[in-house]
Amino acid sequence: MELTVFVVDDDSSLRRSLERLLRLEGWRVRTFGSAEEFLEHCSSGVRGCLVADVHLGRMSGLELQAILARMPSTLPVILTSGFDDGVTEAEAVRLGAIAYLKKPFEAGELIDSVKRGMNAGTPSGV
Repeated sequence: MELTVFVVDDDSSLRRSLERLLRLEGWRVRTFGSAEEFLEHCSSGVRGCLVADVHLGRMSGLELQAILARMPSTLPVILTSGFDDGVTEAEAVRLGAIAYLKKPFEAGELIDSVKRGMNAGTPSGV
């Protein structure tokens, strides 16, 4: 099964920008506007890496990460946030995020984080 970068962000223009950037790096990318949409459409056994915004609609990126952390095997998670909140960052790390990127982040920061995630990309129970 091909590795995929899953991008979850409620900002459609940012989602499109991230998708273009990641595709230019040669990765397969699927985007979602909400955590619920991601959970609904991703079947068990997906492989790759998840990039999710912390501040989404009803379910936050942290809540999504917590759901994934309770599954037998999960996607490596990279969280992004436009707010500099040390408490949220600490919680993300506690839940196992491989990176916490503060917006606006450099393209290279995201690419390096995704590379780490893709190298660690294990089958997911999503």
